Amino acid sequence: MHVNVPKVLIWPNQDIFKLGILAGFPAAFATVDNLFKFLLYCRSKGKNGWPNVCYAIWESYAGRYFDLDPRVANLYFESCRHTCLGIKETCFWDDKFSMASSDIKSRMKEKVSVNAIHLALYLYSQNVTLMQTQRFSLRSEEFPTDKRNKKKSIDVRFIETFISDIIKIICDPESKGLSLDKQPLSLNSVTAFSVMFTVYTDNSIMPLHEVLQQQTHATSCGFNKLTQSFSTLQVRSWLLDRMHANPFNSKRCLYHGKPIYLKPGRPLRRSTEQLYPENGNTLSRSRIMVNDHETPEQHRMLAMQYVSRQTIALSSDVILNHRVHVTHCNDAFLYFLSSTRGCTVKQCSRTTLVTGPVSGTLYLTGCVNMKIISIARRIVLRNCHNCKLYILTPTRPLLLAGCADVTVAPYNTYYNSLPGHLSHANFSVRKNLWNYPASPMSEDSKVFQVMSPESFTLYHIPFQTDGTASGLVHKLPAEYEAAVRRTQDRVTAWYDLVQKAELTDVQTTQLASTIQARFHDWLECMGHTKELESLAKYRDRS
Repeated sequence: MHVNVPKVLIWPNQDIFKLGILAGFPAAFATVDNLFKFLLYCRSKGKNGWPNVCYAIWESYAGRYFDLDPRVANLYFESCRHTCLGIKETCFWDDKFSMASSDIKSRMKEKVSVNAIHLALYLYSQNVTLMQTQRFSLRSEEFPTDKRNKKKSIDVRFIETFISDIIKIICDPESKGLSLDKQPLSLNSVTAFSVMFTVYTDNSIMPLHEVLQQQTHATSCGFNKLTQSFSTLQVRSWLLDRMHANPFNSKRCLYHGKPIYLKPGRPLRRSTEQLYPENGNTLSRSRIMVNDHETPEQHRMLAMQYVSRQTIALSSDVILNHRVHVTHCNDAFLYFLSSTRGCTVKQCSRTTLVTGPVSGTLYLTGCVNMKIISIARRIVLRNCHNCKLYILTPTRPLLLAGCADVTVAPYNTYYNSLPGHLSHANFSVRKNLWNYPASPMSEDSKVFQVMSPESFTLYHIPFQTDGTASGLVHKLPAEYEAAVRRTQDRVTAWYDLVQKAELTDVQTTQLASTIQARFHDWLECMGHTKELESLAKYRDRS
C-alpha cells in the first residue's frame, strides 16, 4: 500500500538541499546576476564551457570574478559533481583518476566537467542556509509571515520564495530583460533544472522534464513541440501548485514505518517496553523502523532513534540500498554491515558506528564523542566535537561550521561480505583521501588532527556475515602498516616468552589470574566494559 498523495508531488532534491550545503563557506557571490553572467561566460567558451564546464574554466572564473580561493572553488565543484551526477559517472572517473600517473592526473583534473546549469543552481542553493536566520536578501521582498509558511521546511520555503529568480538564472540569454510571462524556457534548460527536484508520480520517481512532457501536463505547462520550449510562467505555477514536503522523510518512517524484528514474534521496539532497563521504572523510547511497504526503491529508509546502551547489528537482508537515518542515540554500538545509499547521523554521543560502503553521503551533525568507522563516497561533518573517523573515501572529508577536535585515521576493519558490498556499490578502494579534510577555517586551525601511527589499531567486528574476506580490503599507509605489524610482533613475542618460561601449573594459574585482573582493569580504564556488556545482551537477545 502506497502513501496517499496527489497524482504528482514535488519536493526539493534532498541530496542538494540537505546533504550538499557547505555551511560556513562563502556564498555571498551566488546572486542571480552573478550566476547568469557565469552561464553567459560558459556559453562563450565553446565545448569546454557549454553545456558542461570544465574545471579549469570554473577555477579561473571563480578566482577572477567571485574572489574564491582555489581550494574553496574546488570544493564547490567537487561537491556539485558528487551531489548532481549519478554514482556510476563519478565512480568511473574516480577509478581512472586513481590509476593515472601524477602528470596525467593534473591534466585530468583540468578537464573534468559538470553541467554548467547544475553548477549555477547548486551555487545558488547554498543561500538556503541564510534563511535560517531570516537574513536572506537576494530579493527586495521580505519573508512571508504566514503561519502556514513557517511550518514548512526551509528548503520548500526557499523554492517557493525564490523560484522566479532560479528560473531567471537558467533562461536563455536572448530572453534576458523580458517579463516572466514572455520568457520561453527551453527543454534543455528544464532538463538541467530537473536536478533541483524529486518528482513522485504513479507510485514512482521520475525526472521533472519527463513529467512535464507527458500529455496530461504538457498543456498546463505551455509545452511547444515545434520550439521544444515551455511557458516560464506556467511552469512556475505548475511547480508551486505541487510543491510539498518530502513524504518519505525520516519522521514519517519513524512514526508510520514497520518495526525491525530481532527474532520471530518479537519486534525490536515497543512503545511501552524497555529492552534493557536500568531500573524497573524506566521505559524505552527506542525506535528502529523501515518504510519498505510504502516507498519507491530510491527512498527506502531505515530510521533509528533513542537507542541507548545497546548493540544493534543489521546486515544486507534488512538495509541493502536503504538510506539510514540515526538520531539521538547514546552509549550505543551500531553496525550497518551492508551497502547503503546514504547515512545521516544527528545528535548522537558516545556511540560507535560501523558501516559498510555508503554509495552517497555520510552526514554527521551535532555529534559528540563518536567513533565512526566507514567507507563512504562523501563524508560531511557539521557541529561535531571530539570525534574519531576511521574512513576510506575518494573525496576530501568536509568539516563544516562548528566542528572541533576531529581526529582522522585510515579505515581499520573488515567483515566477510565487504568485497561483495563494495562491488554492489560500484566502490573502488584505490583512492583514499582520509587525511585531506577540508574546512572553512584556515588550514592551520585545530579543527582536525591526523591520528599518529602509534595510536592506530585494527578494529574487530564481532559478527559473522556471508563472504570470503579475511583481512583488510585496502592497503594501509606504510607507517600505519608498520605500527600494526609492531603490535602483532609484541603479541607473538609475549606468547613465545610464556612458552619458553616453562612455568609450573601453579605459576601458570597465578599468571592467568594476574593477566585477567589487569585485563579487566584495562577494560574499565579504556571504557570497553560497556561494549562487552552490550554484546552479551545482544547475544542473549538473539
